[in-house]
Amino acid sequence: MLKLHKTVVASGLLVLASVAVAAEKSPVSANVALTTNYVWRGVSQTAENSAIQGGFDYAHSGGFYLGTWGSNVNFGNDAVTSADGDGASMELDFYGGYKFTAAGVNWDVGAIRYLYPDANSSLEYDFTEFYVGGGYGPFSLKYSNASDYQGVTTKSGTYLDAAFSMELPQGLALALHVGKSGGDGVQAAFGKKYTDYKISLTKEVGGVGIGLAYTDTNMSGAQEIKKGVSANDGQWMLTFSKSL
Repeated sequence: MLKLHKTVVASGLLVLASVAVAAEKSPVSANVALTTNYVWRGVSQTAENSAIQGGFDYAHSGGFYLGTWGSNVNFGNDAVTSADGDGASMELDFYGGYKFTAAGVNWDVGAIRYLYPDANSSLEYDFTEFYVGGGYGPFSLKYSNASDYQGVTTKSGTYLDAAFSMELPQGLALALHVGKSGGDGVQAAFGKKYTDYKISLTKEVGGVGIGLAYTDTNMSGAQEIKKGVSANDGQWMLTFSKSL
């Protein structure tokens, strides 16, 4: 009886171990976050208010991946959109690509579709970007191009993203970012081609990621918005995130 009991226990432990390994190797993951301000490329997407965000990702062992991500947004009711407001309250993204390593560089090539399901269709908020990026050690560089940029413009918009990250004592992580938005589409949408900057510190506590970040742009004059809808001046963000 004792031998049988040991066999049953051992078998059970083996099954549990197999389930754990299978869970660790699952190609599907999810994420959820709560942030005090959703800022995209230096511009607030929520009028400096909080956002609930989340998404799902599928990563194939061969390097191919697919994913979706969403967040609430608030672009306001100003004359830039329409007198009755733009209707946009949600951003929904779909993306896919391929990651691989060559010449010691971790490459990422793909495309992303930005959708605003409830926005006034005449504003043409939806757009698609293609991107290619590379990472080497703590450094990364990524270039994105949209042949038909967001809004009624039919001109292209580009984004060059350079980043540096490093681990600090006490489980902290530091990330530095600088991005350049260019192209005639960006000029039409924002009134100028501009640069944004960001510095952030993150730490995981009890399985929850806590991040504090500061972002700013070189917007000035008529393009500089210091408060509220489409704010692009210096902004702080506190974010709580969880990977599932």
